[in-house]
Amino acid sequence: MKRPIWLLAEGILFIAGVGLSHAAQGDFELTAPDGRRLLLKDNGTWRYLEAKGKEQADDKIKQGELVVLLERKIERGPNCRFGLRLTNNLPYEVRIVLYYSAYRANGVMYDTVSAGSGAMKPGNTQTREIEFTGIPCQDIARVQVAGGDRCEMDDLNKWSYQKGECLARVRVMESDVVRFDK
Repeated sequence: MKRPIWLLAEGILFIAGVGLSHAAQGDFELTAPDGRRLLLKDNGTWRYLEAKGKEQADDKIKQGELVVLLERKIERGPNCRFGLRLTNNLPYEVRIVLYYSAYRANGVMYDTVSAGSGAMKPGNTQTREIEFTGIPCQDIARVQVAGGDRCEMDDLNKWSYQKGECLARVRVMESDVVRFDK
């Protein structure tokens, strides 16, 4: 009677071992340093996995950006005017309204103004000017880009996105004129 129990136990252990060794050699997924998903196969080959949902949106952002550069400032008495350059490096036409906030050195926001881009075809560049009234340029320590929630970009339009999705496709370049960020 003891021998059949041992045979049963050995059989269970054998089947479990075969199952575990097969699982150890199976395909598995991992994330590459650039954020893309990979499938490593047990035969030594690999391939990229198709992105889904948010990952697809992240890939679109990586394909290009709307680049904003603050190029110059012009003192106009008690007012300060800034010259901006927008470049559409995205593979589709862009329309967006961005807001620019001027901050004093103590971190207090002075004012916010808006400027739309109009229709920008892929690869095109536009210049815009924004003006903060009642504050001289020397009193502005930082200009921050915000908003962008009114846009038309590829699959995004003013009714089809969540707050911040348009601004996520905008890259604000560092400026020598004044601290410039988003």
